Amino acid sequence: MPPEATDPRLYVASVEKAMAVLGLFEEARQELTLAEIMARAGIGRSAAQRFVYTLHRLGYLHRDPATKRFTLGAKVLGLYRGYVGGRSVLQRARPALRDLNLATRECVSWAELLETEIVIVENWPSPHLTAVTLTPGMRFEAISASSGQMLLAHARPEVVTRAFAAASALARQRAGAQDIAAFQHLLDRVRAQGYAMTTKAFDQDSLSISAPVLDTQGRALGAVNLSALRSRFDPEQAVATLVPAVIAAARACH
Repeated sequence: MPPEATDPRLYVASVEKAMAVLGLFEEARQELTLAEIMARAGIGRSAAQRFVYTLHRLGYLHRDPATKRFTLGAKVLGLYRGYVGGRSVLQRARPALRDLNLATRECVSWAELLETEIVIVENWPSPHLTAVTLTPGMRFEAISASSGQMLLAHARPEVVTRAFAAASALARQRAGAQDIAAFQHLLDRVRAQGYAMTTKAFDQDSLSISAPVLDTQGRALGAVNLSALRSRFDPEQAVATLVPAVIAAARACH
């Protein structure tokens, strides 16, 4: 939530700190000691011990008895299941996303806007031995990701401004927009053409295509994303073959 929307009478700071501890484990294969949790979360030893102990007792953290290091507990999977299960639009979209994956044999994802980033909510992997690999929970700066550009193109102006202000210099370079006016021009073009395409968004030489899933009021509920290696598709081929397929899949998600 933006700072101006926070009501201090209702805001529980201790909950924020506990969630900050959980947030430390977002990176894959993350194992942390209590000392590392204290340092990275910026909280004292006594508070860290209480938060970690409580989260461990509740099942949201797992403690290796041999190494005394903490990882996420299996109970967090219930939150993911509840989130995905509660997204009725995603339930309706799954057949179209699966069909797009089968037809193109490329990595297909459902992405949503999360503050200044986009998050991969679900993914259908490519069967190719070499392919772009995305997994649920992965996050990327919105302004340089095709799905982020597509979702921001349908977002409120203050959301766009906040995402651009928070972006790194590299993300602005990848987006080809060094100021908010240039970025807004990019979003206008993306919205008019109905899709966004970015290249070299990963270490691999890849391209990413996204189209929005809109509600009846024109608000973006999510984005259909297809990511492929440029060794199989150059940008011209992608526009001719992949872009129509992604747009059709997005329209079929309603």
